[in-house]
Amino acid sequence: MEAVALRPRPKLRVGLFADRRTQPRWVAKAFARVACSECAEITIIGHGDAPPARVSWPWRVYGALDASLFGSDADPSQPLELAAQVPHGRTLALPARSASQAGDWRAEVARLDLDVAFALGDVDEDALCGLARFGVWRFCFGEPPSAQCAAPGFREAVEGAPLTSSGLTIRLANGEGLRAGFQSWSRTYAYSAVRNRDLLLHKTASFALRALRDLHRSGTAWLRRCARIPETARASAGPAQPCALRNLAGLGARVLRRSLQRALCVDQWMIGYRFGASHDVPEGDLSEFRRLAPPTDRLWADPFPFCAGGAHYIFFEELPFAAGKAHISMVRVDREGRSSAAVRVLERDYHLSYPFLIVHRGVLYMIPESAKSRTVDLYRCVEFPDRWKREKTLLEGIACYDATVHRERDRWWMFANVAEDGAHEDDELHLFYADDLLGEWRPHPRNPVKSDVRCARPAGRLYREGEALLRPAQIGVPLYGSGISLNRVLRLSLQDYAEEEVARIMPPPGDRVLGLHTLNRAGDLSVIDAFVRRARL
Repeated sequence: MEAVALRPRPKLRVGLFADRRTQPRWVAKAFARVACSECAEITIIGHGDAPPARVSWPWRVYGALDASLFGSDADPSQPLELAAQVPHGRTLALPARSASQAGDWRAEVARLDLDVAFALGDVDEDALCGLARFGVWRFCFGEPPSAQCAAPGFREAVEGAPLTSSGLTIRLANGEGLRAGFQSWSRTYAYSAVRNRDLLLHKTASFALRALRDLHRSGTAWLRRCARIPETARASAGPAQPCALRNLAGLGARVLRRSLQRALCVDQWMIGYRFGASHDVPEGDLSEFRRLAPPTDRLWADPFPFCAGGAHYIFFEELPFAAGKAHISMVRVDREGRSSAAVRVLERDYHLSYPFLIVHRGVLYMIPESAKSRTVDLYRCVEFPDRWKREKTLLEGIACYDATVHRERDRWWMFANVAEDGAHEDDELHLFYADDLLGEWRPHPRNPVKSDVRCARPAGRLYREGEALLRPAQIGVPLYGSGISLNRVLRLSLQDYAEEEVARIMPPPGDRVLGLHTLNRAGDLSVIDAFVRRARL
C-alpha cells in the first residue's frame, strides 16, 4: 500500500492592531519571530495615530540615571516603526475611536479571515471582537493582569514586590471572560526598575510565538486548556506609572542598604550532610545535619553524594571569590562526622557547578553545569575520584542551567533551565528527551514546560516516595535559593508535562541560614546546601 504524505497545516493568519505606528522594540522583536516561523504569518498591521504616553519629569530623570547604570545595550522599550520591522501582508490606518467609519475597516479586515487579532496598546478591543476565529490576544503585566501598563516592571521594583509577572490573555468574544494564553513569574530585580523591566520584556517577547505554536499544533483543544482568569483578578493593576516620589526614596534606601550589606557582609553557601533512613527535611530542620563550612574566601554549593566501596563522598561546586568562576571539588565523609580536605576534581576555563552524578551500564558519569560554554557535557570517570574525561556533548549551542537527568521506563529525560537572551535564568524549565543517555537529545515540543521562578529551576535529582515521583526545584523568591519546592510529577510524556507542589523546605526559623537550594541522597547519605550571611569583620 502506497504511503500517503500528510499535508502540513496551513499557517495561522495573524493581524496586529496597534494604537500608533511605533511600538517598543520588544514588541517588534516578538512579531518578527512570528513572521519568520513555520506556524503563523502576519497578514495585516493596522495602526492608529495616538500620541506617545506622557511620563512625569521625576520618572524621566530617574529613568535616564537608572538606564545609564543598569540598562541593556539594546533597550527593549525603544520605539520602532512596527511595519518596518515585521514582515507582513498589508498595512491599514485605523480610524480614531470616535470616528464613524469603523464599520468600513471592520468589513475590510473581516475579508482577510484572520485566526488571531493582537491588540497592542490603547486599542478598542470591543471593535476587534468577532474579526478573528480565535479571538483577541493581548500582552499583560502585573498582578492582577493588566494590558494598560506604560512601564512594565517599574511598579514591582519601586514597591519592592518579590514577584514580577507577565503573560498573554485571550478574549474569544464580546462578553466572554479572559483566558490565560501564557503566564510567567520572575523574581523582581529590587535595585533597578530599568533592569527589572528589561529582564521582564526580553522574556515576554517570546510569549506570542509560544502560544501561536501551541494553537497551531492543537487548535481548540489548546484553547480549552487555557485557564480562565477570574473576574475578581481582572481589576486595574494600579497606575501605569508609579507616581509617588516616596517610592523613589524607598528604592534609593533599598539600594543603599544592599550596598552597605555587601560592604560589611559576605554571602556564603555551605554544605550539610547526615546519615539516616529518611529523605525528608521536615520544616527545614537542619539540626541533624553536620555542616561543612568552606574557607572564608569561597563558597561550597550544589552537593551530590556518591557511595563506593563502603566509603561516602560529596561532590560539589567550589567557587573561590577571587577567581570569579567555580570548579568541581570533592570531600570524603564518614558516620563519625569526620571529613577530608576538599580535593579539586574537574576544572575548565569557564564556570562549572551542579555536578550531577549518574551510573549508567556500570560506568560513573558526571554532567556539570557549563552554561557559560553553551553546552551540556557528559564526563566519564577514568580514575575515581579525580580523573574525568569528556565523553560526549549532549547539547550544544544552548545555555542550560542545572541539567538533571532521569530515566522513566524506556526513555531518558533531562530537566534544565533555559533563559531567553537577556532574561532571568531561574524562571523557565525546559525538557529534553533521548532513547539513551549517550544518544541524541531533542527538545520537548511544549518547552518551556514551566515559567515560574518559584518552582522551575532544578534543585537535585528526582526520586520516588512511595508511588510518587518527586522533582526538587528551587524557590527563587524573595532571594535566589530561598528554599526548595518538592513537586509531584503528574504527567511526563512526549506530548505533555505537568506537576504539582506537595511540600516546601524552607530555612529553619531563628537559624542563621537564609536559603537552601539543592537536596540529594545516595544510599542513606543525604546532603543539602545552606546560604548564610556573615560579617566581614
